[in-house]
Amino acid sequence: MGYGPLVRAATGVTRLWTSGRIGDGFFDAVTVFPDHVVARVVAIAALAAVIRRDRTGQPAHVHISQAEVAINQLDTTYVADEARAAGLPVSGDPVTHGVYPCAGDDEWCVISVRDDTDWNALTTAMGREGLDRTQCEAEIASWTRTLDKEAVARILQQAGVPAGPMNRPADVLADPQIQHRKLFADMAHPLFDILLPTETDPAPYRDIPPAELRPAPMPGEHSREVCQKVLGLDPAEIDKLIADGALFTSPISARAQGKVGGCPSIPEHRC
Repeated sequence: MGYGPLVRAATGVTRLWTSGRIGDGFFDAVTVFPDHVVARVVAIAALAAVIRRDRTGQPAHVHISQAEVAINQLDTTYVADEARAAGLPVSGDPVTHGVYPCAGDDEWCVISVRDDTDWNALTTAMGREGLDRTQCEAEIASWTRTLDKEAVARILQQAGVPAGPMNRPADVLADPQIQHRKLFADMAHPLFDILLPTETDPAPYRDIPPAELRPAPMPGEHSREVCQKVLGLDPAEIDKLIADGALFTSPISARAQGKVGGCPSIPEHRC
């Protein structure tokens, strides 16, 4: 079994994330990369297998490596590093990307300047026409500090300059574009008292109804169902296997079937 932090370290992602960082405060255990990318690749591969089955009647075995997906995501980085190591000229990104502080506590925005047209539009929005582009970071930061991050993005986007606010989770859920596209829906989970915002419709369809939204199963939730429907065991055999410790069931699924009187680690109203 592979884990995200191990994959990130082995494929060079961690080095990229820590480049230029001072100190040892980096903590690489709370993100999901590359899990979410791999899941999408697996979904595409599964659809390809279904198409193969429908066309040829033959099954397919799908095997996806997290490390290979991460390397694929970094293909240009690997090529550029190898070219530099070989002494070959490499043209960098001509766009200047910057992260700047905004009004408020730890609020930020991002601004990208692609060419002189963007630069002139930026300096005009700042009221600093003619500002030297080679010595501008402090000047831009002084301007963005006086404005809300949303205001910076709005002003520069209207001027044709790529810019956007730094979003925290709550900001993402409130984003007008995401709300308009109905990207998230509320999902009930047996271990939580509140509904959880869950990605549901990244690709809206006109004629395909939304997929059923349900949480991942609890460990052991389907033990009895699998033993009965797949293995053909009767309830008495399943009970004995559970009593012997060969199988286990989820406290939630077991209570739903009247098998246990309570959930020691789960509040009663959530069982």
